[in-house]
Amino acid sequence: MDDNLCRDIMKRILDLRDTDIAVYRELLKVRKARVKDISKIIGRDRTTIQRSLNRLVNAGLCYKEKKIIKNGGYFYVYYVRESEEIRSILESCLDKWYYKIKEKLRLKGEMLV
Repeated sequence: MDDNLCRDIMKRILDLRDTDIAVYRELLKVRKARVKDISKIIGRDRTTIQRSLNRLVNAGLCYKEKKIIKNGGYFYVYYVRESEEIRSILESCLDKWYYKIKEKLRLKGEMLV
């Protein structure tokens, strides 16, 4: 699929930002990472990366696991979902979007008659 088209779909259908997509692409390369790892790679503040990862988790594109530190504390490791899961999420979002648009067009058409 065209890279720009894929980015546009992710932005519009999943309500993601350019930074979120950049974070997602880096996570795809490494398959799992901590916030600090992606922050170093992308060169953005850790809080920015954290917000992007949270949006990606909410969109269903990745998930996180809590890891306990032996001497106290914890951190999260983020994992990218399998491509079939992502494809299913995107198809479902597109179907919902298509239905909403069709319904709006139908209602506007009734108002014109």
